[in-house]
Amino acid sequence: MHTTTPDATPSYLALRLPAGTKVTYRGTLDEAHGQWLVSPCNCRHCAASTFSGRPARRYELLTLDGKPSPYIHVRHTSVTPAVGSEEAQYAVMSSLQPTIVAVHLRKQLRRAFPGVKFSVRTGRGKKMRELSVSWTGGPGRTAVSAVTAPLLATYGPSEERRPAPVSVTYAGREYHGMPLIAAIALDRS
Repeated sequence: MHTTTPDATPSYLALRLPAGTKVTYRGTLDEAHGQWLVSPCNCRHCAASTFSGRPARRYELLTLDGKPSPYIHVRHTSVTPAVGSEEAQYAVMSSLQPTIVAVHLRKQLRRAFPGVKFSVRTGRGKKMRELSVSWTGGPGRTAVSAVTAPLLATYGPSEERRPAPVSVTYAGREYHGMPLIAAIALDRS
């Protein structure tokens, strides 16, 4: 039985990081482990491959000030992009914890129904990602659910249903992101 393998240069092996991206190298060269900048490899083999129409597949490492280093022909799997402080802060802030979402929901309910006192509480234990809203008199469950529903999902096709991003100020700090809420229980007494 004879099997053939396809060409080993499909486009998914192409380089994804733009030149000048700060990376951490964790390849086979122990002395090179650490922070570098990358650019597509310019060695003779890679240049010939690129000129023949194949996507670039290897990097060369540059010092952090952009100067060449002796490390060329580095596999794309040996480097990972270094996350900057702004990106790390954005990743943390891109999803909002239930306590922050509860503050936002309380403000939204006060704005929508002035004069009505609402209690918004977060769940505990396994129900930590749930909120419970209770109030006496005032609007009905349908009116309140119209305010709470965007925290669970926006309206539209199923593949586009995600929580609406919110912004809230809590304890003097601004938070922006997607609510991490699984359910909202409404209780009118």
